[in-house]
Amino acid sequence: MPSAIETGALLDRARTDLSRPDASPHELRSTLAQVLPAVEVLLAEVSTLNGQLAQARTCPVTGLPTRAAWTARACEIVAAGPAAALLVDLDAFKPVNDRFGHAAGDAVLAAVGSRLAEWAATEGAEAGRLGGDEFAVIFPNTSDLPARVARLHAALTRPVHHEGLRLEVGASIGTARTADTDPGAFAGASSALLSALLKNADTAMYRAKGRGRRGRRLAGIVPLRAPALLARVLPFRKAA
Repeated sequence: MPSAIETGALLDRARTDLSRPDASPHELRSTLAQVLPAVEVLLAEVSTLNGQLAQARTCPVTGLPTRAAWTARACEIVAAGPAAALLVDLDAFKPVNDRFGHAAGDAVLAAVGSRLAEWAATEGAEAGRLGGDEFAVIFPNTSDLPARVARLHAALTRPVHHEGLRLEVGASIGTARTADTDPGAFAGASSALLSALLKNADTAMYRAKGRGRRGRRLAGIVPLRAPALLARVLPFRKAA
């Protein structure tokens, strides 16, 4: 396999020969015969790297986008206009791991990922796994948000059957929404707006956990109306 320097030299030679008006067909064929194998190797390497990148962006257990991949997509959505963000934290998940083992825990996570992906596809949302048993959702804001969240909660809390076991977990869901506003007001500040949404959704999620660790609650509309306000919003951080 030629090195990057050797490949570059071959391409330089090909460009030179192709630009020469006096280059003979034999010379051109000879040059192309050397360049084509190098190009094929490069294309194979690009394909491999693309596959590795796709794997890095996808959680192998749940099949959902990872935190970085989801965040990139979420920033695009909040930059486009009013949006809603959801944070989902599974309740009583640790006892499943402790009592039945990590294989059972992975089965629960895989089921949650599948159900969340199915719900997101139906609702026009983007879902991802932030890490552990915490998940995030983003979608353009709508007036029927409570009903959509209720459907998600019902889907996530269905029992999971694994190797003869009936595994049950709860789901606490916190939701935050941006107020209707001109998307241009947040030009260049989509990451700050997303952090603000997640911070409010995180607060709502922990209020939901206080209702018995099996609840859902909608935060009030978040009145974020100017970039100056975003500068005062702390980066999203999960509460201790």
